[in-house]
Amino acid sequence: MAAQQALVSIAGVLSVVVAMLADGRRAVPLVGVVLAAGLSPELLIAGGLPPVFVVAAVGAAALVTHWLGILAGGRVARAGLDPTIPAFAPPQQLFGRRSVRVAAAALAVPVASWVTSNMPVGEVAAIQGLLFPAAYAWCCGTLRLVVARSLADLAAGISMVAMATAAGWVLRSGTDSLAGALAVASLVPLCALAAGWLGGSHAQRSVSEAAAR
Repeated sequence: MAAQQALVSIAGVLSVVVAMLADGRRAVPLVGVVLAAGLSPELLIAGGLPPVFVVAAVGAAALVTHWLGILAGGRVARAGLDPTIPAFAPPQQLFGRRSVRVAAAALAVPVASWVTSNMPVGEVAAIQGLLFPAAYAWCCGTLRLVVARSLADLAAGISMVAMATAAGWVLRSGTDSLAGALAVASLVPLCALAAGWLGGSHAQRSVSEAAAR
């Protein structure tokens, strides 16, 4: 049992670290897919296959909506906002966006540990200590929102919080909360759609400007 709990925690933490470091126009769908994979083991133990299907569907929907957003945004040459441009501080600096997010991920460890120890959860989650990956994902997502420097960062942070909230909801209330968890997790494909739209429209504008020159 201890070995199983350790493997679940490791899978969840690794997925959160990857999501925390995801950059660029494809950060949001990457967050959705990676967290869906990383949080699935704890959801499988706590609620069986239904919640796993929910997060897997959300991750797949994020990929599809992001692709649709790129296609749709590519048809609008006038909307040229680049979602990856930092609002301040170039990302190449020593303490750029990834360095700040690594520090935030480290700070989130004791916070997630405290939440795991003090927050009331469902019986199965409490016994097997399954809350830590979801709590860690939620803390990291919140901190990513705080240190966000671009629209892509904001969308990725919202996606992390949404996936973690959905997982925590299932762990707290069981399969009876699947509808609410799905409603919260639906923010992930919406964010992917918005990021894809902005990225596609910016790319189309860049092509149009290059052709005009």
